[in-house]
Amino acid sequence: MMPSSSLTVRIAHQRACPACGDARCSDPAECLYLLTSRPWGDCFKCGGSGYAGEDSPLEIFCRYCLGSGLDEYAPGAITPDQISEGAKTRHAAFVAYLAALVSQRSAPLAVAA
Repeated sequence: MMPSSSLTVRIAHQRACPACGDARCSDPAECLYLLTSRPWGDCFKCGGSGYAGEDSPLEIFCRYCLGSGLDEYAPGAITPDQISEGAKTRHAAFVAYLAALVSQRSAPLAVAA
């Protein structure tokens, strides 16, 4: 009889932020700054799909971009015409999401009298 061994599988159910790599950004303002101050394009590993390839059968999302489909490029390493429309759309969606989070967190709270 062969001894059994356990296999731990970690499944992420939510795509991660391309800037911090977490599903829930602890500092959305910092992530927003990083996303708007650097060029972002399609992830070179998954081609922008965000999904893991055949080389990672136990994972749903790409290990490199953590499901965002975006990869950060050095300034000057990529031109705007080299960035796909899909990457531009995904980038804009993350920027809009983070901007909404930042505005929610920075909204003044009313104090009851």
